[in-house]
Amino acid sequence: MSRLHSFFILVPLCALVLATPLTSAQTTNSPPLANVALPDVLRWTAAAFAGGLSSAPGLGAEALTGNMWPARRPPFSFVYDGKSLETLLASWKREIQKQEFADRTEYRVQWGDPHTGLKVTALVSAFHDFPAVDWFLRFENAGTNDTPILEKVQALDVTLATASAQDLVLDQINGDDASPRSYVPSKHGLQRGQSVTLAPVGGRPSNGTFPFFNLQQGASGFFTAIGWTGQWAASVGRNETGTTRLQAGMELTHLSLHPGESIRTPRILLLPWTGDRMDAHNEFRRLLLAHYLPKLGGQPVQFAIAAQTFMEFAQRSARPNWATEAGQLAAAKINQELGCNTLWLDAGWFEGNFSPGVGNWFPKPKEFPNGLRPIGEACEKLGLKFLVWYEPERVRENTRIAREHPEFILPTTKPANEGGLFDLGNPLARRWMTDLLIQQITDFHIDTYRNDFNMNPLPFWRQNDPPNRQGITEIRYVEGLYAMWDEMRAHFPKMYIDDCASGGRRIDLEMIMRSVVQTRSDSVGHAGRSDWDQSQTYGLSLYLPVHATIGWTVGAYECRSSANSGFCGEWDILSDKFPLAKARTCISEMKENSKYWIGDYYPLTPWTMAPDQWMAWQLHRPDLDEGIILAFRHQESSYSAMQVHLRGLKTGQTYRVDFIDEEHQLATKTMSEQQLATLELQIPERHQS
Repeated sequence: MSRLHSFFILVPLCALVLATPLTSAQTTNSPPLANVALPDVLRWTAAAFAGGLSSAPGLGAEALTGNMWPARRPPFSFVYDGKSLETLLASWKREIQKQEFADRTEYRVQWGDPHTGLKVTALVSAFHDFPAVDWFLRFENAGTNDTPILEKVQALDVTLATASAQDLVLDQINGDDASPRSYVPSKHGLQRGQSVTLAPVGGRPSNGTFPFFNLQQGASGFFTAIGWTGQWAASVGRNETGTTRLQAGMELTHLSLHPGESIRTPRILLLPWTGDRMDAHNEFRRLLLAHYLPKLGGQPVQFAIAAQTFMEFAQRSARPNWATEAGQLAAAKINQELGCNTLWLDAGWFEGNFSPGVGNWFPKPKEFPNGLRPIGEACEKLGLKFLVWYEPERVRENTRIAREHPEFILPTTKPANEGGLFDLGNPLARRWMTDLLIQQITDFHIDTYRNDFNMNPLPFWRQNDPPNRQGITEIRYVEGLYAMWDEMRAHFPKMYIDDCASGGRRIDLEMIMRSVVQTRSDSVGHAGRSDWDQSQTYGLSLYLPVHATIGWTVGAYECRSSANSGFCGEWDILSDKFPLAKARTCISEMKENSKYWIGDYYPLTPWTMAPDQWMAWQLHRPDLDEGIILAFRHQESSYSAMQVHLRGLKTGQTYRVDFIDEEHQLATKTMSEQQLATLELQIPERHQS
């Protein structure tokens, strides 16, 4: 691992590099990461949403940066009463509202059908500090009768001016499925006449497929991000002339709206770019950090760094006192001694345990006779945050919710009183659950609300849709989820939400606006998977700047493989033989390095899980002129050294570089920017970092 201007390299003997500039030098300003002019994006946004209809790419005679601009028309589509958008909007009344803010221009553009009362509203933001545009749609029935069928709603539908003789590359990562393929980068070339369709599995938005991707042709491209915590779908198709049609929206919409009823679509984010692909990835990361990821007190969320003794220890009866008041009070003191910032209480505190007790949201009376309040209060005294796990959307049979509130449950083939999906689309059910969570968060002194979701909701949504209302159950559920979380965040402005769904199967643009990902995959349920951890960091960091996972082994290689913005050690901390001093050293290093994940990210090796290779990447904070390099020599690699090419260094600068080895021994060198630009990393032993 390496750090610049405080530059750490993490490799044994040449392991953690801390580079601090030691001399004053003439420096050049960092080049723009995505060489797309902001005025181009602002003009395209105005033309597409508020201008006249046109099928021509770009802005007519105006030259735009890049060569893939969509046509000057509304970048969405739908079919209403059997008619397409182009046929309808030309005759519908349009109202345009525009507001200027310091960091963006916002449009509210509404089209109205004079015959049926349907209103279509586009809510658009074009940013002033990034060449990016964001929008979603609302459909409202302002008439007195049910509308005709609204179907095939695509929140994104654009034609890109791609060159016919050149391949188009779909550059993406896999979603999570708790396997070695989770977040693995991939590239798919599309020639003329070819197409590809993307969709997640079962209604969780990053289950198997990830909702962020990059379309690239030559040195230009478009990053696309989809915000929909349900069953989205996207397609990329090239016709025989080479132009490309990009569509995204809900996978299924075929519904009539009742009088006074409204629905929303997925959110769409586009970031065009030209130049260097990794610069474009970092522009996308910076955009998310600036405008989407949650902040507390105006700063990025400080992720949990914690150690707990959960499933593998507690449920084997090796540590039966873990899930008790006394056990958690002891764990809190140990977490403080380790230098952690959070006490992490995962599933196991409620009656029935995980998972038969999901639906019993009250503490086990014998193990927690005073509830969880004494633990939360103890955390406050120790300077720790208190994280507590919930899974409110799943209801198991014979639990309190199944018995007392079957009317709140969406069933499939079984009766509601035998469990199912808690219906957040039901306002009464959502009110009941929101009140319960707010009350318990208050009573238990919870600082971090951890929301898990270990089921696929799509069958429940689809089976509860009326024939002419296909998609409505999903829409109401997703809207209800956002409403509940928004109310909780407003009620607890100092609290953050930890999004877990069998790991990282519920990541999308809307979710990362409301929560952070502290367990990116349930593949971490076993020790000995450091190569999986490295692979997930490598891929997911291309699109999501901050995330975390769980580690099992106290040691430099394993902790460096797992640690990102945060970390949870699944460690036997209640054992008398637990290596407290060694763990404290690992925790200290992880805390020090966590700040670099909000910087720029540069892979230094190709992606690999091969046991005979190296894996390495660089994180750089341009605002600090500091960074780290993490390098891993895999267990069968015969190579003891590797040359890497660093980025982001200031021309003519001199840096202090700290190399930190597997035993956390420090060696410091003074190196110039030229020396660091091409750097040899040495790791003399296999399976070290």
